Amino acid sequence: MQGTDSFGRPLCARCPVQREIRYGAYQASTPLTWHGRRLLCQGYAHNGFRIELKANAECQTGDLLTSLAWATRRLTAEPGRFFHTLQVFLAALRKGLGMEAAELFLADPQAHYLILTAYDGVHREAFMEKPWFAWGEGFPGLVALGRHPLVTHALASDARYLRQKVKKLGYKTYVCYPLELPQGLIGVLNLANRDPDVDDQALLQALNLVGPVLAASLYMVLTRLGENGLRAIAQALRGGNDTEGLEVLLHQAALLSGAAGVRLALKDGRTLAQGRPTSACPYVKQCGVWQGRAQGVRTGLEPCPHTREGRPRYCLPLWSGAQVVGVQQFYFARLPQPPGQAVAALQWLERLGAELLWSEPAGSNAVPKLEIYTLGGLQVRRAGEPLSPKTFGRRQALTLFKLFLAHRGQTLSRDELCEHLWPGEDPEQTQGRLHVLVHDLRQALEPDPSQPQVVLREGDGYRFAPQIPYLLDVERFETLLRQAERQEGAAALELYRQALALYKGDFLADEPYADWAELERSYLRERAVGAWFRVAEIALALGQPREALESYRRILTLDPWREEAYVGLIETLLQTGQEAKARDLFTQYRTRMDREGLPVSDQMIQRMQISSGA
Repeated sequence: MQGTDSFGRPLCARCPVQREIRYGAYQASTPLTWHGRRLLCQGYAHNGFRIELKANAECQTGDLLTSLAWATRRLTAEPGRFFHTLQVFLAALRKGLGMEAAELFLADPQAHYLILTAYDGVHREAFMEKPWFAWGEGFPGLVALGRHPLVTHALASDARYLRQKVKKLGYKTYVCYPLELPQGLIGVLNLANRDPDVDDQALLQALNLVGPVLAASLYMVLTRLGENGLRAIAQALRGGNDTEGLEVLLHQAALLSGAAGVRLALKDGRTLAQGRPTSACPYVKQCGVWQGRAQGVRTGLEPCPHTREGRPRYCLPLWSGAQVVGVQQFYFARLPQPPGQAVAALQWLERLGAELLWSEPAGSNAVPKLEIYTLGGLQVRRAGEPLSPKTFGRRQALTLFKLFLAHRGQTLSRDELCEHLWPGEDPEQTQGRLHVLVHDLRQALEPDPSQPQVVLREGDGYRFAPQIPYLLDVERFETLLRQAERQEGAAALELYRQALALYKGDFLADEPYADWAELERSYLRERAVGAWFRVAEIALALGQPREALESYRRILTLDPWREEAYVGLIETLLQTGQEAKARDLFTQYRTRMDREGLPVSDQMIQRMQISSGA
């Protein structure tokens, strides 16, 4: 071409595009001038070089999608270059959208942290000031919790942004975009610029197209990385050797992270090591990582309270489901860039292998023949198919089923059932109607109505006692709560989250006036309130105030008069610097209590007086 750069110097003789690709980039571009025309020279690594010339240097969304497609193919073909490929794609994205900085934060599979995995742009040191955020903390944590993009053009005065060095450098525009999957969030993508007049609508439009593809690509590659070692692990397990399976898992993790040495301490007392780790940590049994926390030395993570100097290292939990089964230490000869870049990727890598190594007994994940959901209103599925009210025939057959669910574990006599269904009528006159309803109910629920396995006859009555695989949400809800009560820290928090995800409303909310459901309804509501209080307590201990605030608000939705929830909510708002919101909430609380003639909490009055300096 014999084109020139923007200063008129010969460019093609020292082609920067080919240089970047030789250094390992899968694509590169540069603007050039040729015979007075401004062109964009775009090159791709594909069996040599492929070069495209475009009429101008303006970025089109199609260019970004093309770049992402190249990155995905490169990641799939060479997963060992995972971090380098992410870096190259971020550079293409940042330049294409005209921004000064681009960041990719990956979420860990347990949804506790967001960790800076790739960065491109100027002022790297300022953006490394805080390379990880708890769920609900800062811009990344807020976007992860709310699943909506956040945009500001006044970064210096935005209290949600926590990196002071970036503010001091004069950055004005900041866009934080969630990378969502159907099963949850895999990370957030951030763009920053010192220009306050950036067209954020154009940015969001581009991210709306690129974001879902990027999220799916990341999940596919990370899952494939985990699957690579599953065969070897499964082979070792078939031979009865889980230690060999663990060694395969450690080897994969060491390759992905680039660590010089890895050490794993398991809950059962075993210790495994690969590479060149340092001597075993004497504090491993007291380590906070057992509570699900990610810690480290000189890596920007939460600092290890026992060791602050020495070789850089990650201290990470090894999760199996909702349980921490081991503590891993990754030692580095040279600090990764960004320092915590491999943390989230490692946890995504290991989750499949850990589930295989610590799998539940065979058959525990079998699809139930009958699924019954009562929280928020009754829904029933048989063999995966939803049952409509018409399936039960008569309306009272469905009411009969709800009676059995409200008294599960009990045998209800025919007289009791008739009294509930037809109060005030002679039970002798309603026995025949009851028999018809039981018949209709069995036709709807039983695999074979001639041989009942769900609603059983016992003496003078009937009982809901399924002899087939089934799922009842209230039983699962209580099982998870009991498991959570035996755990601590992040492990308990995860179990509470799973339990409360089932609580979609009051028990049999579609029967609001049924006195026979009220006892169970009140009990389950109180269990949910207690669980939300525990979630708030654990979240605060783990440095996740946003989740604690949300928990207190959920409690007040269920029980608007719960004084302890008002106290906790106001106290947390004050601790997080949200004094104005705390005062507004206290005013609402005091107005409500005065209207009902109830006393206001002395504890809250004193706390508000202290916060206002009175």
